[in-house]
Amino acid sequence: MIDSFRLRMASLGSYEGESRRRNSQKIMDASWMRDAATKPVYVKWVDSGLPVVDDDDQIFYAKFNVKSYHNITGDEIAYLLQFRQEDLIDNPNIKVGSYVQIKNEMDEPEWWLIVHMDDRLQFRQFSILKCLWVYKWVSKKDGQRIVHQCLAPPRNQSSYNSGTWLDYTFQIVENQSIAIMPTNDDTRTIGYDTKFLISEPGRYPPIAWKISKIFNSFNGDITRFTMTQEQFNPATDNSELMIANYYENAIEPEIIKTQESTTFNDLEIVYSGQPTVRAGGGFKKITLKECIDGQLVDISDDVKWSVDFGGSEDKLKYTADGNVFKVKCTNDYSLIGKTFTIIAESKNSSKSIVVEVISL
Repeated sequence: MIDSFRLRMASLGSYEGESRRRNSQKIMDASWMRDAATKPVYVKWVDSGLPVVDDDDQIFYAKFNVKSYHNITGDEIAYLLQFRQEDLIDNPNIKVGSYVQIKNEMDEPEWWLIVHMDDRLQFRQFSILKCLWVYKWVSKKDGQRIVHQCLAPPRNQSSYNSGTWLDYTFQIVENQSIAIMPTNDDTRTIGYDTKFLISEPGRYPPIAWKISKIFNSFNGDITRFTMTQEQFNPATDNSELMIANYYENAIEPEIIKTQESTTFNDLEIVYSGQPTVRAGGGFKKITLKECIDGQLVDISDDVKWSVDFGGSEDKLKYTADGNVFKVKCTNDYSLIGKTFTIIAESKNSSKSIVVEVISL
């Protein structure tokens, strides 16, 4: 009898403090769905591009609480998000740098970015900021110009020791802004003096900014970019697409056509960032294009997709819709460093790409 009693007491905790925490956790779980602050959310880690909710994404129920109240002289309000303990353990994507989709009171989906996790002993919460701007920029790799985009929350910069405007008469300090972005394949291409166009629709000229400081978080999941105002250049900046330095030269080269016939070159597989997927991460989007007269266009033929992972195809989840293929890897860290091949076949040709599995 006494042994059974001791075993039952030990299951509650080896000491009183542990027992209290376990009881508090049970009470929290029992009342979770009855709390008015509980909302259904999606969590997405994005390797490149913008976050998109897929059909097989899991819904989590998290508590959505205000952290700071609105101040007309400050930034957008910061909120707190709390997940169930088992959800934190089972899903590695719930972390700093991931996006969260939450519907507002008008039932409209909004994207937020997880920017911090507190260190309290129990009922840990994440600080989240609303993503208000899609930042677009151009990078260059192996002579090829690539357009990137990232959804991120902006923050105000109250003081700064750089960023000046010189008009040959006097010099004044200019406005500063901060963008907090997840550290992924796209944002790693942002360097000093990378230029952005950020302003409301219809404003001309748009407000231009350039990177003046880059600061990585200590765990490397988010990057904080400080920007100073820059002049808009209509010769190189595209105000319709809101992409700075869209044109490499002020005058585009004239293309002389030697013949009117259409020239087909080959199929091309297009993707953002690097040809990698993360173990336990989100989907990687891959698109098959065909090159006609030197221009990449959507392929008109039917496309057949297949995957070769040396017998481990069950470790992958993928969907195919016409010329678009999406693939992600299960949360199996033994696959890190391995590669698999994606093959796309059309009526007259085929194209393949080797994809590597990397860690989160």
